[in-house]
Amino acid sequence: MGGTRAIGMNRSQPTIGWVLISRTEVAKAEGLLQGDGQGVVDELGLLSIHQAIADRFFPGTSVLHTRLRYALFVPWLMQLAATDRNPLDKLKRLEYDLTGLLIEGTRRIGGDAALGIIGSMVYRRKKEAAAQPPSYSYWSALSAWGILGRRYLRSVPSREAILEELASQVRSSGTDVDGQTVAMEQTVFDGLPPPPKGFMEDARGLTFALRPGEKTFLIRRLTALKAPADADGPPRESFLAALARSPVRPLREVQFWDDADVCARVPPEDKEVVLLARNVSALGGIARAIYLALVEQASEKQGLEVSRMHRDHLAECRTRWGAEAVRADLDQVVALGLGLKRDRLFDLLSSTQTWLRESTMIPGAELAKMYADVERKRKTSRARLVGTKGAAAQLERWARFADRSSKAERLHFRWRQVGNLLRDMHE
Repeated sequence: MGGTRAIGMNRSQPTIGWVLISRTEVAKAEGLLQGDGQGVVDELGLLSIHQAIADRFFPGTSVLHTRLRYALFVPWLMQLAATDRNPLDKLKRLEYDLTGLLIEGTRRIGGDAALGIIGSMVYRRKKEAAAQPPSYSYWSALSAWGILGRRYLRSVPSREAILEELASQVRSSGTDVDGQTVAMEQTVFDGLPPPPKGFMEDARGLTFALRPGEKTFLIRRLTALKAPADADGPPRESFLAALARSPVRPLREVQFWDDADVCARVPPEDKEVVLLARNVSALGGIARAIYLALVEQASEKQGLEVSRMHRDHLAECRTRWGAEAVRADLDQVVALGLGLKRDRLFDLLSSTQTWLRESTMIPGAELAKMYADVERKRKTSRARLVGTKGAAAQLERWARFADRSSKAERLHFRWRQVGNLLRDMHE
């Protein structure tokens, strides 16, 4: 795991048409954010492994997360929206306004303060709200982290239901004989610290800096996080909980297994799993690199004009990650329930390890056929490697953007996002 610290790198209200984000939608979002943006990106099924390992280490997190204070902004905005006759429209306006306030507030600070403002580009360019606003991106986290309310830990309601409950509390509020406000008992966002004075009104804007009470609240919630229980054991402390409890500030551009301060906080039960994750990360990256190299090669054989970018990158990936990739224990990945079964993907990854050990050439016909078969099962008519007329059309489409497509990367298990959250917590 690395022995030294790395350097660098209502009554008249309309229905609110929202539903809880499903795991399928989260998977789709993660897949789109990991690849080149051309349709289905997870061509081989690696996302299931990526998600399972990330969920074990960092429960409740998502690739859509940017900054930790959004976990407080969303509840505060929903409480404000519930006071309006149309909470849905009000929340949309509030989230749009939040983007502007964050742009203004962080501009005054400079540096990296503005990193991670959701919707900032479309706000500046089109004066529109983000397609995936904070209440979308952070909803699952609010539940998993116990911010939504501890009674919702097992049965997660939709945002529609929560807004209706908040609005009901507002409608039921009144005054006593002394003119004091009387409100229903708070059952949503229990223990939530109050927003700062002038929240959503201060023209000087907002920042992502946590006030002491906010930091204490979030640390308490995150340190209570448990990892998914093994089939034969009780829930265990999660890696994220251990990191929240300790004032560690992860290095940027460094994976957790290469950061000694982070590795020192790994729970005992996860030490071997971290080593496994490191090797699986390398194998997943090489598998993705092989796929792109094969697509590039198939495009060239079809007479399409493409570079050797992905084939050259495969050679680089093999040099950098090959030794780790061949050490990935796929049987252990299956045994621990980390998103892999004994199926075509298992055979593909196992054969990829054999190729890494025995050959220095680009994968031959037998391994290339395995990649084509796995891709066809996942993408059907959109597969590129299967040699059909439809595949030829897909290759033509791919070749037009090949030089702008993303190169293969190792599986990152959301660490980039988690690192940002932890830096906000321990800043």
